[in-house]
Amino acid sequence: MIVLRDVLHKALNNQITQDEALYILNKVQTVEDFLELAKVASRVRDDEVGAIFKFDGFIGSITPCTTNPPCKYCSRSAGNRPDFAEKPLTIEEIEIGAKLIDNTGTKRVELGGGTLWSGAGEKVIEAVKAVKKVSSMDIWINVGPSLNKGDLIKLKELGVKEVCSSLETINPKVFQEAKPGDSLEARMKLAEEINEVGLGLKSVMMVGIGSSYEDYVKHIFWFKKFENLSSVSITGLRPIPGTPFQDKPMANPLEVAKVGAVARLVLRDVDIGFGGMMNDPRLLPLWIMAGGNRAIHLGAHVHRVWSTPIRHPNTIVEKHGDIEFVNMLPLTTRLAKEMGMEVDIE
Repeated sequence: MIVLRDVLHKALNNQITQDEALYILNKVQTVEDFLELAKVASRVRDDEVGAIFKFDGFIGSITPCTTNPPCKYCSRSAGNRPDFAEKPLTIEEIEIGAKLIDNTGTKRVELGGGTLWSGAGEKVIEAVKAVKKVSSMDIWINVGPSLNKGDLIKLKELGVKEVCSSLETINPKVFQEAKPGDSLEARMKLAEEINEVGLGLKSVMMVGIGSSYEDYVKHIFWFKKFENLSSVSITGLRPIPGTPFQDKPMANPLEVAKVGAVARLVLRDVDIGFGGMMNDPRLLPLWIMAGGNRAIHLGAHVHRVWSTPIRHPNTIVEKHGDIEFVNMLPLTTRLAKEMGMEVDIE
């Protein structure tokens, strides 16, 4: 008979098995049990990657999204994100954004955009060169399956550190329901090619779109096949009004944290972050409790000026033409430090 305390004690020094991971997800349903899991996940994080929280910058969107129909949870399916559909940032705006983020002491930045199914290699390479022209930040890319192997090789030659291929779910039926215009096979192929060319592989799994605990475990252990896996984000569904998923239940933050904590016990030494409805500074302490050590959208970011922006206290917001610079670092670095973490902002 499996006992939670025994599994967690083993997990302090050794990767847990698939059966043990599934047991933890099913067993941890109370605050008391979650606190035991969090204690071990945060200890493994500290031992394997250090008690240092990484805050990435974000510049986007650098590419339009041509996924048709749009993913059912995405704001594009509500028709209220023209920046994603037809107004990606210009090269000049990308340069301005890179300078602004670099000045905050941020060490790495995501260049993110939609999936351009005709291919985004040239656009991405141009954007990378623009950032490198004005800053020394490490760069990683997230534009979905818009890149071929040749593009990946060129990006590596340019010094790009990581490329993301996010599946959201490893369950084909759940994927098809949530992302009818997308391709699970294309995303899996991109992940294989990122790994093959020697780039760091980032990926994302989403809680709340219909995946089961068995799916989460299968997905986490699928990551184990990639020797160059560098980072995994666990996102939680935040239903957006006007989208086909508007009436779905929002993901429970504790469930998202639980999946992330189990991922930490399996993957051990990779960066783990959270996203979706977890992109809220008020939830950052929960990230840290669950073994997280890296955030993308809680630092400094540059995007098109939004008509309905989310404003958090203690953040800096500046408009530069048609783009907006939002710096959450004064707030989020303080929260991380007050949780006993160092931060990697210079």
